[in-house]
Amino acid sequence: MGLIAVKRPLYLLFALVFVLGCSGGSSEPLREAVGSSPTLEATAPPAPAAPTATPAPPPVPDGERILEHVRRLAEEIGARPAGTEREQAAIDYISAQLQAFGYEVVVQEFGIGSQVSRESALAVRGAGVSPRTVPTVPFEFSGSAKVQAPLVPAGKGTPAEFPADARGAVALIERGGLLFRDIVANATAAGATGAIIFNNEQGTFFGTLQREASIPVVSVSQREGESLRDILSNGPLEAELKVNTISASTARNVIARPPGGSCETVSGGHYDSVPQAPGASDNASGTAAVIEIAGIIARSGNMGGNCFVLFGAEELGLIGSKAYVSSLSAPDRGRIKAMLNFDMVGVGDTGWLLIGSADLQQRASRIAGSLGIAGARAGQLPSNTSSDHASFLSAGIPSLMVHRTDDPLLHTPQDVFDRVRPELLEEAARLGVALLESLSNG
Repeated sequence: MGLIAVKRPLYLLFALVFVLGCSGGSSEPLREAVGSSPTLEATAPPAPAAPTATPAPPPVPDGERILEHVRRLAEEIGARPAGTEREQAAIDYISAQLQAFGYEVVVQEFGIGSQVSRESALAVRGAGVSPRTVPTVPFEFSGSAKVQAPLVPAGKGTPAEFPADARGAVALIERGGLLFRDIVANATAAGATGAIIFNNEQGTFFGTLQREASIPVVSVSQREGESLRDILSNGPLEAELKVNTISASTARNVIARPPGGSCETVSGGHYDSVPQAPGASDNASGTAAVIEIAGIIARSGNMGGNCFVLFGAEELGLIGSKAYVSSLSAPDRGRIKAMLNFDMVGVGDTGWLLIGSADLQQRASRIAGSLGIAGARAGQLPSNTSSDHASFLSAGIPSLMVHRTDDPLLHTPQDVFDRVRPELLEEAARLGVALLESLSNG
């Protein structure tokens, strides 16, 4: 195109010179002729195209950001038993995060009974032994008292295993073989003024005596109980054991909904912990992942029908999730496509366990594979354990629990912030976001 534009003016110029030269005319017409040639007119360059705005990249989960939520919950607030001031501190923190994302946040109260909110304490000392405080959980129907007495071992609590010096002492007993109520009946008959029952597997537990006891009774973890037993084999110990009086209490769920919207999915996890543990893995990790998922969904610009619920009193028997499900009307339950439960998602080396409805297990397994998240497989929890998704399953709502499969420090004072891995938190949140997107797309 540029070559043709040059040839035409030169041709015309030569022709005009020839004609005018032959006629003897002046050069003025030449200037006019050249000036009038359309091929030599100056033209304005085309206006540059307006720059196209580069779309912002979609928000993605950030493991370090999630880890900061874990730190705030497990390290700054610490143990978060249901019905306590530290539970309220956790509620305030969680609510502030979800409100900042633009959700409508409400706090749902529910009763947790008079027994489960009790507190207990145990301190031991002895010659050549540094005084120590041992984390405890009071038994349901424990007596309320404060006693100071020698600590004596009493095997597994059979009548023959209580030594003569059990009278007036606090008995240390290993769980297993007898009902708790029978162990305590034997301790009372032997004249013990208190009983400490330690677990026969990792972690601690909340037990019931089924009927009122006259002496204070607490549980401790296997590790603490075996340690006390070993120390007793080398010399005497003095125990100071206290179980507080019974008082009624309430716990709370934190519920976040899209403004003016209803719930088509519920993603959640419990934020409470057992009294003796900071609860970093169980379950600040799951709570933090849910907060991150809620934030990513909000920042994506489409909250849809995605709701988020952080449950209280899970450690006392899934009380919070049961209260939430029972508060739903039949139409509300029918609208929920799926419940996603994130419980203990920050530690362990043996992969992801996907627990619950078969179709959600399969969907989550496929999505995990597409995201490069290794080790995700369908499975079940041990028969003596459960989590909040079970409350939804019982109501006929499809549910899935996302869970790391091993944590030997569950329910112990060693369940601390430093052991939680941000890359695992990020994987949990990525999987959760992708699951919600998949459910929204049908």
